[in-house]
Amino acid sequence: MTDPRALAAVRDNWQQRAPAYDRFYQNYPEHKRDDWRAAYRRIIDDLCGDRPLRVLDVGTGTGFLSTLLAELGHHVTGVDPATAMLDRARAATRGMDVRLVACGAHDVGTLGEEFDLVTARYVLWTLPAPVAALRAWREVLAPDGAVLLADGRWHSWQHDLRRAVDSLRPGADHGFLWRLARDYARIGHATPHWAGLTAQRTRALLATSGFRSGTRYDHLLPAHAHPVSTDFFILGSKPERRTRGSAG
Repeated sequence: MTDPRALAAVRDNWQQRAPAYDRFYQNYPEHKRDDWRAAYRRIIDDLCGDRPLRVLDVGTGTGFLSTLLAELGHHVTGVDPATAMLDRARAATRGMDVRLVACGAHDVGTLGEEFDLVTARYVLWTLPAPVAALRAWREVLAPDGAVLLADGRWHSWQHDLRRAVDSLRPGADHGFLWRLARDYARIGHATPHWAGLTAQRTRALLATSGFRSGTRYDHLLPAHAHPVSTDFFILGSKPERRTRGSAG
């Protein structure tokens, strides 16, 4: 069973960070948004074919990915446990084919729906029980469904040291070190992958959860649109063949 205190810590962290996330994506360059949209169009076509899909966007945050998926013609359900994130996502997705629900990543089975694709962008690393979450996502997939993950390694001492030094320069982001300490205090104890994930480690999590090892697609996203991360990856996978309803 997932520790409810860990779930609450992660939820509350993103609840408090919602205003900063909203400001970031309000100012997100349009050409980078176009790059993500184009990459996901090609990836989804490879994974699931060229047709409108029922998509579950887990940890939708302020709605960045849900918006792009709806623009591509898909029927999107975006879930997030942080209601402050969802409030901003509602504004971003107004008038689009996006339904937003307050729901944790581990609890998607309570939606009572089946999806062709489950997406999670910068989410898996934050989860207190990533294998349990992946198994829950597998259970809500249609027989030929797929999961699509974008993530990376967000913290290593070399990476954080370089960003800390950069933050001391004139005109730089001087709040980096304070935010790093704050976030570690909030969720460093709550998730086993606070430092982030590599594609190799994520493939191991997928295998444990009943998925195939998956295909990497990050080469489809131009380097200038990559996040501030080491080992950034986009990984698509389908469940291992099994009888529907069998035990995980």
